[in-house]
Order: sequence, then C-alpha cells, then structure tokens
Amino acid sequence: MKKLLLLSLLAVSAVARSQSDWSDFSISVEQTKGQPTLGIAIPYNGIYDNFSKNVVGISHWNPGYKLGIDSALDDRIPLFFVYDTAGVYFLAPYLEEKNAGDYELTVLLNNKIILSPWSNISRFTSVSVGGVETVSGITDNYRARPGQYLVVHLRDKPRKIMASMVIYFSENRPEIKSVSTAADARAFTKLAKDNNPFNLGLPDMGWHRQYTSLQPGPAGKLQLAHYENNVLIDLGANIYKREAVEYALIKDGQEVRKWSGNEYDNHYILLRDLPAGDYRVLIRFRRQRSSVSEIHFSLTPAWYQAAAFRAAVAAFILLTGAALFVGWKYGRQRRAMKRLHQQAEQTSEELKSIHALLNPHFTFNALSSIQGLINKGETEAASRYISSFGELLRETLRESKAAHIPLTKELDNLDIYLGLERLRYPFSYQVIVDAGVDQSDLSIPPFLLQPFVENAIKHGLSRMNGQGQLILHISRQENHVLIRIADNGPGFSAGALKEGYGLRLSKERIALLNREYGEELITLQVSGTTEGATVLLVFKNWI
Repeated sequence: MKKLLLLSLLAVSAVARSQSDWSDFSISVEQTKGQPTLGIAIPYNGIYDNFSKNVVGISHWNPGYKLGIDSALDDRIPLFFVYDTAGVYFLAPYLEEKNAGDYELTVLLNNKIILSPWSNISRFTSVSVGGVETVSGITDNYRARPGQYLVVHLRDKPRKIMASMVIYFSENRPEIKSVSTAADARAFTKLAKDNNPFNLGLPDMGWHRQYTSLQPGPAGKLQLAHYENNVLIDLGANIYKREAVEYALIKDGQEVRKWSGNEYDNHYILLRDLPAGDYRVLIRFRRQRSSVSEIHFSLTPAWYQAAAFRAAVAAFILLTGAALFVGWKYGRQRRAMKRLHQQAEQTSEELKSIHALLNPHFTFNALSSIQGLINKGETEAASRYISSFGELLRETLRESKAAHIPLTKELDNLDIYLGLERLRYPFSYQVIVDAGVDQSDLSIPPFLLQPFVENAIKHGLSRMNGQGQLILHISRQENHVLIRIADNGPGFSAGALKEGYGLRLSKERIALLNREYGEELITLQVSGTTEGATVLLVFKNWI
C-alpha cells in the first residue's frame, strides 16, 4: 500500500512537472539528429552549481575516484555528479505519444536493484526542453543517498540500447572559504554588498580580522578575542537563494539556534553580538541535509567577563555582605546581651530585695513564737527554740548569696524549721522523695519551700489541736520535678491566699526567677478545700 501511494505521488509530481517552468532546473540532453535519446533535469534548489559531468570510465581509469561504479558498465556512458538528494527527472527528447510504444526505459540503483523495469514512457512535456524543438518524454522523480548511483537505459523495440546515463549522488558539504570577525556587525556591510573586502571605494567600518586557513574538526578551532564577537562566514558556492543554506549554532554544548534557513545573505552567514563561550556552527545545503560542514571557535571573555573575575567579585560581595551581616548580628547580640545583663542585674536585685523581706518576716514570726513560749512559762522549750533558730539563721546567712542549693540541704533546713514550729504547735509531718529523684544531684532556689510550709502551719495545722498532718511529696514526671505540700487543715480561700504576705512574696520571687531563666520553668498552683490545702510546685525540664 505504501509503495503504491509513493508511486502515485511520483506520478502526480511528474505530471505537474511536465506543465511547469523548467527554469528552476539544469537540463542536459544528449544531442542526436532527431533520434530519441536521454536527458536529465536536475533542480537548482537555490544553487547554480548543481552538477558536473564526466564519463563512467573515469571511475575505472582513475583510482582516485573511489565511486564503486560497476566495472561492467561501458566506459563511454555519460557520468553526472549531482548534489541534490531531492532527486532528478529523466527526459527522452524526440519521444512523443505517436512513437512512445517503440521505446522502453529502465532505471536501476547501483546497477543491481531495479527501481523501474523496462516499460514505455507515458508522460510528456508540454513544451520543448533543453533546446530540443519537440516535446520530450519524462519519467518519475528518482533519488538516492550520497554515495549511491542510478543507471538509466533507453532501448528500441529490437531491444537495442539507444542511450544510457549514470547519475552519481555526490556528497556536497558547504565550503567555508573564510571567517571574518569584527566588534561591530556593520563592518561587514560592504562585504555582503560588494563581495570584495579590499575595494577601497567603499568606507571601511573597521572589520578586525580574516581567517582563511581553516582546518576541519576540533583541531581547527579558532581562538577569538572578546572584541571579535561578530563573526561572518564566507561560503564558497554559487548560491542565488540564501534559504538554500541552513545552519545551527551550538554554544557550550547547548543548541541556541535550531536548524533553519540563512537570513543574512546568499554567500555569508552572520553571527551577531555573541557572548563569550565555546561555539560550533553546523552548516548544510537544504538540497542535501545529510552532509554537514562544521566550524569551531572559542570566544574569550573580556577580563571583566572572565569566570575568575566574576568569582572574585562574587566572593568580594559575599564576604562584604557576610562581614556586614556578622557586624550587624554582633551589634544586635551585644545590645541583646546588654539588655539581658541589665535585666539579670535588675532581677537579681529584686530577688535580693524579696529575700531580704522574707528573712525579717520569718524572723518576726520566730520571735513571736519564742515570746509565746516564754509567756506560757515553757522556758526549756524556748531555749531549744532559740538554739534551733540560731542554727537556721546561720544557714540562711550562709546560703543567701547562692542562686541554687542541693535539695538535700533545702530539706535539712526545712526539717529544722518544722522542729521549731512543732515546739509551738503539735502536728505530724512526713517527707516523701520518690526513688527517681536524686536529692544530692537536684538543686532548687534556697528557702523556696519554707514560706509555703509556714503558711500551711499558720493557717491550717495550728488549729488542729495536735491532729494536724503535713505531707511533703517530691516526685518526677519525665523531665519535670513536682513538689506537693499538703495539709489536712480547714483550707483557705483565694482571697486569703492573696492577703498572705509570705505567699505573695514567694509568688513574686517565682515570677522573677522565671524572668531570669528566660522562660517559665517554675509554676505554682494553690488549691484549697474544707479538708485541707495543697500547694503544687512544678519545675519544668529540671532534670
């Protein structure tokens, strides 16, 4: 089906060609005296130089012609070298409808493959072609790849060969005659118009350099300066349509111009304002796209375009930016540290002030207890109280400058204090430390628990007539430490809690500690019922 469709298209093409203008073709006809012979129509496709002619014998006699043409062919057969792979048409001058049945034609590929078996010609031109006064028979279009050839024979009824031709499809790469460079593309205006760079009658725009000794491949790579960034390529072909030449441009391995027709001039390709890089220009004729010429050149960047310079500038900008950022960051951190230092000093002073207020408060309560014992006549108890009170004051003075003390020391001080209070009010107490809490390794702010214990005794256990119980429970929950102080007294309301002087100072102290830590590490919860009161201190992420 595909073969039938192709033959149909070729037939339509031949009919159309028989009615068209043959000025787009180069036509060669074997001259005879009115006898049918062979001719060939070769398309120009924008280039006048579309064939050359010799005889088959040149392939046989001259070893330099490595054409591979069958040696069985007669040396005298005309040999046409054609360059257009679009194909050719065969003509049969003096062959008309009235005598077409007396002659047959065949076409072979490489003298082996039959493309058209012996058959009569059935199509004819409507005008005379190739200087022949009468119409001519015309064949379909025949084509082959570069390096292949066609053999055509014309014979009469007795099967005598009247004429033969060999059509060799030669590889045809564009010839690059020279490469000219300039800093301004207008420098090439006179070259494109006059085709003579040495014509002194035209103004010289200052084209820079011309390269004529060009080697193919990477070995012939041109090294161009940065001011040679307009490149004019001169093609050695008799081109009359610039679209007959196609080219593609590759920069640094990437195609920056796809294959398309030349847009500048018939004989020149102009590459304008090229940036620095490594270039390959691929050039071909539209009539034979499989044969490509190539030119390599490298355009050196200007010193300010060089990668090293750009890297140095980038490094300078980066380092300058980094220095400015570091300076700004350092200044910001210094200001932040100064503010934090000021806040820490202020917090420390406030903590000292609160601690100073707590000590007189505790001392006042202790002296009141001693006075009560003396008034009751319990001089021995008062004496033990004064002794224990003195020991507690010494510990208070010794640890007043410490930010934290071990939990064991805090519990020892609390034990002394509870012993003092039991001289006044009979009650029982219990200290429970879970196994997961290391008392010697854990530390807390000094005398933080005493005000809460004092509040439980004063407002709860003192009214229980010896039935009061105080439980201090220290536990661990993940990384948190929980200290719970509970009593079984009558409890207290939220209003009473706010009025307690010691508790108010303790709450302010916890708030200041959290400000000094920079986050809320210590929280306080106080709850009261008719069956007692509970104080819960949570030390977050303390372990």
